[in-house]
Amino acid sequence: MLFKRLIIFISILGFPLLAISQEETLSRLDEIIEEIASATDSELDYTTLFDALEKYWYDPIDLNQATETQLKELLFLNEFQIYSIIKYKKKYGNFMSIYELQFVDGIDLLTLKRILPFVTVGDVRTTETLDLKKALFYGKNVTFLRYQQTLQQKTGYIPIPDSILAINPDKSRYLGSPYKLYFRHSFQFKNRLLFGITAEKDDGEQFFKGAQKYGFDFYSAHLQVNDLWKFKKIIVGDYLAQFGQGLTLWSGLSFGKTSSLSGVMKKARGINKYSSVNETSFFRGQAATISLGKFNFTEFISFKNIDGFLNVSDTTDSDLMEEQYITSFLETGYHRTPSEIKKRKTISEFVTGFNANYTLNKLKLGATGVYYNYSIPVGSRTEPYRFFDFTGSLNSNFGVDYIYTQNKLILFGETSLSQNLGWASLNGALIDFVPEFKMSLVHRYYRPDYQNMYANPFSEGNKANNESGLFIGAEIFPRKYWKIETFFDSWNYPWLRYGVNSPSTGNDMLVQVSYFPKRNLDMYFRYRNKTKQKNNTEITTGIRPLIDYSTTRYRYHLNYVVNKNLTLKSRVEVSNYRIDERDDWGFMIYQDFQYKLEKLPLTFTARIAVFEIDTYDAAIYAYEPDVLYGFSVPAYYGQGIRNVLVVKYTASRNLDFWFRISNTYFNDRDYISSGLDKINGRNKTDVKLQLRYKF
Repeated sequence: MLFKRLIIFISILGFPLLAISQEETLSRLDEIIEEIASATDSELDYTTLFDALEKYWYDPIDLNQATETQLKELLFLNEFQIYSIIKYKKKYGNFMSIYELQFVDGIDLLTLKRILPFVTVGDVRTTETLDLKKALFYGKNVTFLRYQQTLQQKTGYIPIPDSILAINPDKSRYLGSPYKLYFRHSFQFKNRLLFGITAEKDDGEQFFKGAQKYGFDFYSAHLQVNDLWKFKKIIVGDYLAQFGQGLTLWSGLSFGKTSSLSGVMKKARGINKYSSVNETSFFRGQAATISLGKFNFTEFISFKNIDGFLNVSDTTDSDLMEEQYITSFLETGYHRTPSEIKKRKTISEFVTGFNANYTLNKLKLGATGVYYNYSIPVGSRTEPYRFFDFTGSLNSNFGVDYIYTQNKLILFGETSLSQNLGWASLNGALIDFVPEFKMSLVHRYYRPDYQNMYANPFSEGNKANNESGLFIGAEIFPRKYWKIETFFDSWNYPWLRYGVNSPSTGNDMLVQVSYFPKRNLDMYFRYRNKTKQKNNTEITTGIRPLIDYSTTRYRYHLNYVVNKNLTLKSRVEVSNYRIDERDDWGFMIYQDFQYKLEKLPLTFTARIAVFEIDTYDAAIYAYEPDVLYGFSVPAYYGQGIRNVLVVKYTASRNLDFWFRISNTYFNDRDYISSGLDKINGRNKTDVKLQLRYKF
């Protein structure tokens, strides 16, 4: 007890250093998401990730009752930090203050800044019985409405004669209106009862007419109950399922390679509600997890219709309809033209499976099985690189995973088998040598014939097959206020790939040096180089030899909280793309300003960006300021200026409004984009209006 009192005393003395306003730390949610966005070249929907963090923003995790599963939902924590928090509580007893976290092994200052708003300390108590009447009365309701549109007219919305439309309807115009709509309502009572419904209409889609006679093009709903008797979770509706290291089953968003060790080892969250608008990467049906001491069992069933390309049959004989097959799945979610609408919900997908895991002291073992059935078989393809692709209507996967923790060593891995006996395996280690030096190792071997429809493991190619590689990462604190993060990843593809007509190799290296001398000031410099291989397109006949190409990026980033009202973010980034004698360069610099008025409930966030980038191969991606639950990670390329302004107005404690306008001016072209998205002119301006009502 004397030791605990001493800790509290020291914590209070250090309080001014560690105290962080909620507004300041909430903005760091964007930084976490940007870290994930920087590892991918595509614009993803990060709603599910943001939702998981925001849940504990308003209902913080009690450190004295925190489970490993709850701590894993704070995705910026790595396995060492989660293990250290649990170990600290076992060794010294319950936390008396959240500021004790600064004494937990592995919790550095940057992590401490991030975690404080998401945790609290309360008295240990037994789980309350879920009172439905109390939950409905005291639960929190939040409703979102969003409207967005490009102000310039695109080719797809220009009026045209019916005669031209009849000749080529897919290339003439979009059937719907140019605006995009988003609706979301969520209900939450603590972390016990959660309900939500989400709806979206993309730009170009019809609304309450034509193919979308029920209004929105996409609807999603869920009901989740936690900690009810022996059931940890019960979900009806749309949900995600994430187990092991993602080799057997992992739906939804996943970390890629980042500068942080937290992304190397996946933190499986089991089953969880789905509230995003991606129209493919989720399950629809029922799922439940039952807990019997150290043993947990999860079952799930899903049935939904998905988009796909089907071969065109020359016959009208209904007896021959079984000859139809799937040529590919459509994952864009767009239904704007007759051909896109024709592919809408053409395939029925049935998925069922289970996960069982058992914890024995320092060892956690798991097993996952999943079975798929499609209403129409997937057809074989003639391209050599697709020789090992899944064909048929039925597929199944079974995998086993493990996590072993021994002091400062964590071993983890998963091995999975597909129905055709193709297999894949991933094994890794996290080593905490001393507080100033940590390492990670990941080896993966994914055979070309391993087939899985919902795998999302650690990989370079974003797939769970045809890859073998070794990743080595390190995190070093050379001195106070300094942090070095680095990794080197080398891999090979034993079989062909699209645009690569023979086995190929590649490597990826990153070094990031961070400096955070003050609570309100931090910065980092990043160097990253990635080298891969593809066909030499200069040779048009005979066997095409492979040629190396590389992308190198240099980045300097600065965050400075001037005072409680003004925050500045600055970035300079240079990219270089090299292949043969080509040498393309890119340069981008931006300045962000966030200012909160003292006497009025207004917050202004703005960005001014200037870029000059030779080609799309040297494009630079940067996460932008946006409305809440709106995410933008555009690719900067060409020559121009981009400006973004976001205004937030808090009308009352229950009502918020957002307005966002962004404009890109290109000085190297007379039109933007192509096809039905073509804009005649050098400007592209997008606006968003959003309302949030809480009650």
